[in-house]
This record gives sequence, C-alpha cells and structure tokens, in this order.
Amino acid sequence: MKACVRLLLFSLLCTALVSKADLLSATLDYSQNNYRKAFKQFQQLAELGNKDAIYNIGVMHLHGQGVDKNPARAYAWFSLAAEFGLEEARSAAQIIANQLKQPALLAQEQQALFGKLNYALFSDTLKPIFSAAPVNESSEKLPERIYTLDPQYPKEAYEKGIEGWVWLEFDVDESGAVTDIDIIDAFPNRTFDRAIYNAVKHWRYQPYQVNGQNAAYRNRSLLYHFTTFKGKRYQASFAKQKRGYQRKISRLIEEAEQGNALVQYYIANWMVTDDHNATRLLKYHWQQDTAGSDLLLDSAINGYPNSQYRLGANLLRGEFTQADRKKGLNWLLYAAQAGNSFAQYRLARELLDKRYVEYDPEKAQRWLEQAAEQDIFRAKRDLLALYIEQKQLATAQEFISTLTSNELEHPEILIAQSQLMLRNKKIVEAKTLANAAIKQARSRSWSDKPYQAFLQANF
Repeated sequence: MKACVRLLLFSLLCTALVSKADLLSATLDYSQNNYRKAFKQFQQLAELGNKDAIYNIGVMHLHGQGVDKNPARAYAWFSLAAEFGLEEARSAAQIIANQLKQPALLAQEQQALFGKLNYALFSDTLKPIFSAAPVNESSEKLPERIYTLDPQYPKEAYEKGIEGWVWLEFDVDESGAVTDIDIIDAFPNRTFDRAIYNAVKHWRYQPYQVNGQNAAYRNRSLLYHFTTFKGKRYQASFAKQKRGYQRKISRLIEEAEQGNALVQYYIANWMVTDDHNATRLLKYHWQQDTAGSDLLLDSAINGYPNSQYRLGANLLRGEFTQADRKKGLNWLLYAAQAGNSFAQYRLARELLDKRYVEYDPEKAQRWLEQAAEQDIFRAKRDLLALYIEQKQLATAQEFISTLTSNELEHPEILIAQSQLMLRNKKIVEAKTLANAAIKQARSRSWSDKPYQAFLQANF
C-alpha cells in the first residue's frame, strides 16, 4: 500500500509545473533551472491570488527547487491552491498528508501560511464583483457626452478588413471640452491612433458638476472599437474572412485558456463590444455575460500591468464592476510598481484627492515624478503645479527647463510660469504669460475661465 501511494505521489507531483498560467519569465526560469529567480516571481504572483503560482510554489517546496525541501510546507501551499479552487492541489495535499502522518506539523505550516495569504484576504482586497453592463455603479456620476464626431476609418485598414481598438484617456474641462488626450494602448499598434485622436479632441461633454459648480473631470477612460461589421452590407466580406478568423480565434482561445496574460488582455478588450467580427466568434466560446471581465482579471492576476491598471480604473469608476475604491487602488498600486506609467499617474491623482483618507501629496509627488520620467504629459503638468503648491520653487523652475517648446505653450504650463514670475516680482512677464494662457485655451476651444480668473485675481 505504501509503495502504491509513493508511486501515485511521484506521478502527480514529480512532473513539470502547471503551465497554464502565463508566468512567462518565471516558467522560463524554472525550465532553465533558475529556481531561485522563478520562486521569487511565483511568490509575487501568489500575492495577486494566482492559484497556479501558488501550486507551483508547493511543487518547489516538495522537491527542494530554489528552497529547502519541505513536504509540510508544500502541503500548506497545495492546501492554499485548493482553497483558490485548484482541485488537483487538493489531491496533492492529501497525498502528502497520507505520507507524512504528522497532522500537527501540517496544521502548523498551514496556519502560518494562511495567516499571511488566504482566499478571504484576496476577496477583500482584490477580487472584483463583476456586472455584465458597462454601467457606472459608483457615487460619482460620469460626464455625459453631448457631441460626438465619429473617427474616420483609415482607408488602408478598411480595405484590408483590419479591425481593432484604441484605449485612451483624457480630461474634460469645466466647459465640457476634451483636453490632454493620452493613447494608453492600441491594437493593431498605431493603426487607428490618429483617427480616434482627431475625433475625440472635438467631442463635448455636459459640464461636470461638483457642489453645483462646473468643474474639470480627470482621467475619463475610453476603449473605442473600430469594426467593419455594420450590418448586412458587410455580411459577405465576413463570410469570406470567417474561415481565416476561425483558425486565428481557435489559437487565441487555446492560448488564453493556457493562461497567456497578453492574449487574455487582448481578448478581454475585444469582448467589450458586440461589433467586432472576431468578438462574434469569441462569444461562441465564452458565452457568459461577464466573460470579458473574467479574462481581464485572469490577465491581471497573471501579472500583466495593463490589465491591472484597467481593472483598477474600472473598480474606481464602477464600470463593469461594483465600485470599490480599496480594491481599485490596490490594483493601481500593483500596476504602478510594475512600471506602468499611466497607473503611476492615476495613482498620484487619487492620492491628491482631498476627499479621501489616502490623501498624501508626498507620495503623489513621487509617483508623478516616475510617470513624468516616462514622458506622460499630464504627469508633467500636474507635477509642476504640485511643486508650486508645495513651494518647491527652485525645483519647479528647473523642471520647466526640461519641457519641450510645445509643452511650454500649454495653458496650464503658461499659468505655472506666470505664478513663478509673480513670486519673483516680475509682474509684466507674469501678466504676459497669463494672457498667453488665455489665448492658447481659446485657440484649442477650451474653457478660458480658470485663466481669466487667475488674471483678474493677480493683476
């Protein structure tokens, strides 16, 4: 009987690691016997609730790969993976329990691990509650678009039947005009960027209200899809493309189900709309209403920063998910720590919001500086304003010297320069800069009221 158990243990646990999680670099390091490096990465992913990384840590403890061999600790990690829903881990833990016959030791290791990491903690700090519709469920009402200019489909992409999406963010000023657009990501890369940028800059929103007053709205996020599917006129072209689509889609489905984080992220973005030809085929496979959000979460816990940021932003706004500020900030932090510049900027903005207990201008400044180093203009704009607000005038002046000529013409940068001139008692130069800010705002069809108010208050 003992021999049979040993044989079963060998067959279950002496094989390669579970490979369906993305864990790209960790899995590669493991396969090349770089166990210590792989173990460290698996630990980082385990903190995100990645059940396959948790299982893999159990395997490494069992065989002493990168760590001391410790079957009792392996039991604890397999038990944790089972708690996260990985059934094969439950069997592995039971086999170890049968072999060791030391229930007190096993309980001790399990208790120590579960005190730091467990499913209840994951549910409380990271796991979203998804909804099928993109309805805002937070107390903060999103600005309503009142004028839309449709982007022009790039001719070459249209003729080739190329579909895709662009993820962009922008601010809305107090008049409802779109300002400071950032392209966060796009597929295919650079195919549709210019088209959507040229359209969105003309959009208008109902002015955003705070305490009955018009106010600027930061970080409006949009995932815009370009599709050739627009009704009966395009059915024939889709029929011709369908076989090729199906082959590609089958490969994508296989990679996503094996845990490829990048593929999961792309499919999640496609699944937001019903209009893509590709989406129509994908939804034959993933039919649940929350499939896109589920894949986004899978990608996020597999360590992909874009997915972590998008998930965090959705949680903050309550889009496709129940709004949860704590979970949203946690996902933003993971993405920011991974180097995602837009997450760094967004996290800084949240830390500068005085309505919340997380308000911390010192931490916000550090995140803004990191995002600014990656050339995010909105981070540069807000960092300069923060330097002046915090009376770091020498730093602000030095920072201005690093900006490009185009950036120096931005209305808010001009006002920041005017403020510095005022503090240096250079009244004429300060007034000239304030008037230039008003002129620049008008040339861009933005509201000039903040700059007019500055001019009237100081001159």
